[in-house]
Amino acid sequence: MRIEYYNFCPVCNGSLGLKEIKENFCEKKRRSLYEEGEEIRKFRKFFKKGFGSFPRKLQIFWAKRLLRGESFAAVSPPGMGKTSFGCVFSMFLADKRKRSYIVLPTTLLVKQVMGRLEEINEKFKKSVKIACYHSEMKGKEKEWALERIRNGDFQILVTTSQFLSRRFREIQELRFDFIFVDDVDSILKGSKNVENILRLLDFGRKGVLMVSTATAKKGDIRLFRKFLGFDVGLSFSSLRNVVDVIIKEKGIRKLERVLEWIGGGGIIYTRSQEEAEKIWKELKSKYRIGIVISKEKKDYEKFVKGEIDYLVGTAFYYGTLVRGLDLPKRIRFCIFYGSPVFRIRLKDIRELGYKMIKVLALVFRNRPEIKEFLHVLPVIDKPKYQETLEKLKGVLEKLIEKGEKGSDDVIVRKGEIIFPDVRTYIQGSGRTSRLFAWGITLGVSFLMEEDEDMIRGFLKRAGYYDIEFMEWEAVNWERVKEELEKTRKLMCKKSEEPVNPVLFIVESPTKAKHISHFFGKPSVRVMNINGKPGLVVYEILTSRYVLLVTACLGHVTDLITGIGFHGVKIHGKELIPVYTSIKRCGKCGYQFTEEVEECRKCGSREIDDSRNRIIGLRRLAEETGFVVIGTDPDTEGEKIAWDLQNLLKPYAEVRRAEFHEVTRKAVVRALENLRVINENLVKAQMVRRIEDRWIGFQLSQKLWRIFEEKNLSAGRAQTPVLGWIIEREREHKRKKRIAWIPELGIKIENFPMDWKGRVKAIIQRVEERKREVKPLPPYTTDTLLKDANRILKISAKECMKIAQNLFEAGLITYHRTDSVHVSEAGLRIAEEYLDEEFVPRRWAEKGTHECIRPTRGIEAEDLERLVQEGIIFGEGIGRKELMVYDLIFRRFMASQAREYEIISRIYRVRIKEWVWEIERVIRAKGRAWEIYKWGLKVEGELEEGVVEVWMETKWVPKLPLFSQSDVIGLMKERGIGRPSTYASIMEKLFLRKYIVERMGKIISTIKGKKVYYYLSKNYGLLVSEERTRLLEEKMASVESGEVEYKNVLWELYQEVKKI
Repeated sequence: MRIEYYNFCPVCNGSLGLKEIKENFCEKKRRSLYEEGEEIRKFRKFFKKGFGSFPRKLQIFWAKRLLRGESFAAVSPPGMGKTSFGCVFSMFLADKRKRSYIVLPTTLLVKQVMGRLEEINEKFKKSVKIACYHSEMKGKEKEWALERIRNGDFQILVTTSQFLSRRFREIQELRFDFIFVDDVDSILKGSKNVENILRLLDFGRKGVLMVSTATAKKGDIRLFRKFLGFDVGLSFSSLRNVVDVIIKEKGIRKLERVLEWIGGGGIIYTRSQEEAEKIWKELKSKYRIGIVISKEKKDYEKFVKGEIDYLVGTAFYYGTLVRGLDLPKRIRFCIFYGSPVFRIRLKDIRELGYKMIKVLALVFRNRPEIKEFLHVLPVIDKPKYQETLEKLKGVLEKLIEKGEKGSDDVIVRKGEIIFPDVRTYIQGSGRTSRLFAWGITLGVSFLMEEDEDMIRGFLKRAGYYDIEFMEWEAVNWERVKEELEKTRKLMCKKSEEPVNPVLFIVESPTKAKHISHFFGKPSVRVMNINGKPGLVVYEILTSRYVLLVTACLGHVTDLITGIGFHGVKIHGKELIPVYTSIKRCGKCGYQFTEEVEECRKCGSREIDDSRNRIIGLRRLAEETGFVVIGTDPDTEGEKIAWDLQNLLKPYAEVRRAEFHEVTRKAVVRALENLRVINENLVKAQMVRRIEDRWIGFQLSQKLWRIFEEKNLSAGRAQTPVLGWIIEREREHKRKKRIAWIPELGIKIENFPMDWKGRVKAIIQRVEERKREVKPLPPYTTDTLLKDANRILKISAKECMKIAQNLFEAGLITYHRTDSVHVSEAGLRIAEEYLDEEFVPRRWAEKGTHECIRPTRGIEAEDLERLVQEGIIFGEGIGRKELMVYDLIFRRFMASQAREYEIISRIYRVRIKEWVWEIERVIRAKGRAWEIYKWGLKVEGELEEGVVEVWMETKWVPKLPLFSQSDVIGLMKERGIGRPSTYASIMEKLFLRKYIVERMGKIISTIKGKKVYYYLSKNYGLLVSEERTRLLEEKMASVESGEVEYKNVLWELYQEVKKI
């Protein structure tokens, strides 16, 4: 395969070929495409000399960023050598006559770091001036230290964060090249500390800052983003390796049995201080147990030292025991003595904000009293709806006062509504399982609860977070106890490369943001490229990687114009596609590849060039040394991945991650099973794109000349589709006579005479049939587009956009598919939802894709509430997204339900001398029918005997005009287009004004007819339905590797050049 990337060579800025990429060699300048910088090579040697070993990949990653002049929050587990790095980097800069400041949380750490710096000084036989200040200094020593600091008589300064707060005046005139903050939380305690640090760095104009991540958002850290281009993330990771056990009883004796079974090293969480004190008093005579509550915290230190085995305290989200403990060796298990909850009492309703009122309204959404408010919930925060908001609060008060039933995952008791607090459970149980440099410790969490409603609600809510509880008897305790000890021993074990930095590229910013939040609260980095905002990068820790998640915004290259035959060089029989960056006008959205500074459509100079993103991605690839590409799992996604691989390969190793749903489980599985790029899929995409360019450009230029209009285009797929629409219009003009009896809902085809008036009809039941009906299969792209148009009146283009939003939000599986196959994960979701009504159906053999289905068993009504609560990621999820999600959910769940029963009747209808037999479905019953009712029309019974009815004959078209759903069905049936192009084919016909839509039906315009007739007459063979279908088959053969793509391209070229 030969291709060129126009002006993408990082050495000569000329074209870059695959041979050069493979050999990492610029043929024009005769040198490597990428060589590691001189400064980083010097740092490697410096580090090796200081510590006796080369720095880890993560430490090299930090060094590259600092040497580039970038400030950041260091994301890493404990034990990765952040403090050691801060020391050695400070010494490295001192060698270059630069000044550093190391800020530490305690005096003990200041003394330890000073000792380490002095050791390095001695090893290097240097005389780097190091100053320090701490609270244990006495008299003259303290005065001498302060004097040195005031005079700037040092190259490295080491102090506590308290010094920064209380003695900032001593250093306020100094400027530093590097500041290392070991514990950013200690800095954020001082109200002015962030601003002080920025002043010492000259607000980023002089120096760089490296900080740890925080345990909670506080202080004025937004200034870091404003002046240094990054946000501090939270160090609490949502990664957990916990065995969750439900014990359906409470009581001190049961609690004692658990403690005796599991041993020491645990926390007991209660709902209140009173309950914590009661348990502590009951157990303290038998066990070494302490208590941590607001007025009693001394036992915390005893637990840390191993003087006691257990702590008891409250399960409060921001409490010390829930968030403030980081003792992975000591804490092996926890016990929640009662489910953590938060309650809303009747007396609190009037004080609640509109967001919580929305949530409560959605809890009771099926109550008739609430239904009148549902349509105003999205705007109920507006001032003009203040009266409505107060009225809604009154209705909610009455419902809660009566204890009316709401959603299954909340508990309504007379006078209060109780929400199971799973977030606190996750935080608290997370103390038992901590990420460290070489893995995650195993922990055990027991939930002791005897209230059946509470158990049901808590387990259901836990499922939203992918937490599955086990009964005591189902746990392999022997293995669990073994792993509890084994994983803690691993904390002391050394490994070469425990956690490495990885650049993870996806298409959209929404997907990047969503994926990064699977693993905690990420640090955010804003990269400026050529003076403009280029990339937003989310940095987060997983069990194996420090992930830098960012978006490439889809395709980064396209065929160039003005070179070769419409972007393809022809050398003999060799065809060489030439790709260049994609430009998009920020004002009008026009997309092009020409190297111009102004949009040729509107003249705007606001041009977004994908070349800038490549520059940013190359910088990130060079920093990390490893790239994972997680673009969509289809030919387009594979081509994007291939382009990125080629453009980033000189800087890093590149692998592909494939996932068909944007869920945490799917992404983690993909990261554990990386693969190489499938070049057959790439070749198929290249053939399709080149064919589209060649046919489009050649025929479009003919149209421009003939019709003297530049806004015309032609394509091999869109032309036959336009022809179907024109042909259906012709057939639509042919008429037939029908008789319509509105009272009976009867339409009689081909009635022999005209009639208008009342008439006697004799209706007689002939037969009644009962049969079992298999539900419809789950959606594929074409059936989803058809139903969205037929049922929801949503266009194909809009439906695909909505489906993309749902996919990126992790709510449905990949939506560009022609498969109805259901995976094991899909079957599990359906079984949990349908229970006894579940009948597993695969529908088809496993292929590349799965059907379109929900990723969780959550109904649309619950989904809306959970998005409002913030439990489920809901960016970009509005009313229409919920409507389409509801369709997908219903169709899928119905497809896995038992066959449903339908009863139909055959009636004989006699009017005068004419007799007809009519069959109509009068009843349907079964879960599948209740869930999805659009697959069958139930018309009800007819009144039997002699009835007088109004009958009117009409002349109507023999065939109806097409709707968008009809056209999409035809494309699928006749093999024109693919799941990813059905909507775009329709969109092009609308965009070029070849067709319009009126009252849900499509008709061609005069322009559309003229273009079609011209193309059919002059290039009929080229754009015929049969030729288009044949080409689709050839492209599919390229995709499967059965046909060589070069041969298909050459055949296309011979065909197209004759135009």
